[in-house]
Amino acid sequence: MELDAPQHRTIRRLSHVVEGIVVEALIGLFWSKYADLQHAIESEDDNATVALDRDLDPLLLAIFGSEECDAASIQSQFRFALDLLKEEADDRGCVRRNAHLLQTLVERYLAPQPGFSMARQPEPDASEASIIDEATASGSLDDTLLNRISDRIVLVAPGYRILYSNETNARRLEMPREQLLGRHLAEFVGLHRFRNEFEPSLSRCFAGESMSVTYAEEVDGQTVVLRCRMSPFVRASTLIGALVVIQETADRRRRPAA
Repeated sequence: MELDAPQHRTIRRLSHVVEGIVVEALIGLFWSKYADLQHAIESEDDNATVALDRDLDPLLLAIFGSEECDAASIQSQFRFALDLLKEEADDRGCVRRNAHLLQTLVERYLAPQPGFSMARQPEPDASEASIIDEATASGSLDDTLLNRISDRIVLVAPGYRILYSNETNARRLEMPREQLLGRHLAEFVGLHRFRNEFEPSLSRCFAGESMSVTYAEEVDGQTVVLRCRMSPFVRASTLIGALVVIQETADRRRRPAA
């Protein structure tokens, strides 16, 4: 019997629901075994530690190995990657592995289709704002375009951790880009400024508003004004995070005469 269009749509929806259940079940199983592993380590049970540690890698592969179609499963993968980074933040080897997993998700779901960025060549006199709009159209992150501009670009997840950074931002922070992934934004703007300015603004941004934070700091002995524009970053009707565009300008305020 041949299925009609509504039946096909129903089957696709059911398939997505099943995919979401499977991903959540795998994540739940991972954390259960992870808790057992921590208990085995604390109990100095070497045999259990080895066995449980061996069980975790196939689970990670199963969670991250497939490209999901439904928004809930994609968000679950991102959330799990960020939770894992947070949980193992004190283990440098684990941080590198988990940052790589997060980078895999960013490239899989947020990068434009292969060859697409080559077809999207900005006009020679295009403004940086128009290039950013072009590079982030339809919820994608065109790394090639974003690395051509002088503005610093950061994608911040709802947990206030960095999902993406362009090369300009990495150079300013004097860190390789891969080392920025998964780091908490407070590490780079300061805890006080984060709690009083960035956290409330980002929370409103995650709720759908465009926000801005402006502050000054000393850079190489000079006062620099940083304007941070924040806008919701959405792909396929799913909030991924906040796109933060950081513009630096010299402080032009008048100084009192000596």
